[in-house]
Amino acid sequence: MPGSVKIKTINHVGIPIWDRRVSLKFYRDILGLQVIPSMVDSPNIVWTKTLDGTMVHLIEPTDGENLVSPHIAFEVEDFDSAVDALRGSGYPEITDPGERHDGQRCIFINDNDGNRLEFATASGLRTSTRVADALGYTTKSGKNEVVVSHSKTKILTINHVGLPINDRAECMGMYRDLLNIEVIPHQIDGNTLTWTEMPDGSMVHVIDPPKLIGPRGDGRQHVAFEVADIEATAEALIEADVEIVDGIGTRHDGQQYLFIYDPDGNRLEIATRGDHSNTPRTADENGYTSENGELL
Repeated sequence: MPGSVKIKTINHVGIPIWDRRVSLKFYRDILGLQVIPSMVDSPNIVWTKTLDGTMVHLIEPTDGENLVSPHIAFEVEDFDSAVDALRGSGYPEITDPGERHDGQRCIFINDNDGNRLEFATASGLRTSTRVADALGYTTKSGKNEVVVSHSKTKILTINHVGLPINDRAECMGMYRDLLNIEVIPHQIDGNTLTWTEMPDGSMVHVIDPPKLIGPRGDGRQHVAFEVADIEATAEALIEADVEIVDGIGTRHDGQQYLFIYDPDGNRLEIATRGDHSNTPRTADENGYTSENGELL
């Protein structure tokens, strides 16, 4: 049965880091994200945003020793009905709703594979006087210190997130049925993942377990940042001594991509916007994709 959760877009992602002084040299100075005042009271979170306002929250260990889990925050149309649906869903580790200093309401839940999901209203629902210094440490008032990034990389938005799952049919009970995110044909070779798409075109890719774990570990959990010019971005990354570990590649919908790692080992994808609106591919209810009637 379809749930009453109506997802609009990705509001933000939370990425675990060890030290903001190191991470901001990457996310702000190389990728060009803008540091903004945090709307939570934790001193361990740095709020940053892409050009369209989609946020990336860099989260240091709250205990100084253990990295937090990454998470994705979905923006919903109706927060109260989303909370009711989530509470009645039976999924584990659901929190009580909270409210941030800008009026944004939020609630957290885990899917069956332990992926941490947040559901939130839009940001900035009320005016805030909070300001941030160059490292993102936030106070209630004062002078906002903006560090201008001279990065040649222009991150437009978050194109998609990749989430590790164990059972594709089971996980569709969350993403397809409860959250009403549309299953679409994927645009890669093989059938190791399901692509799902939100109304604004941003996506969640749920990815089956790999046959082998590479030297950098399980890379299924990742965030894909969208750019307009992949070649110019690659040149800027190389100039900044960032290793491109995979790519530039091109998917079947024309999307170009490359993969890098941040200083803390988080796997990141840089990608253009693909166009799968006129593809000969079809997908079944669980995302297994066929082309011209033949399963890939």
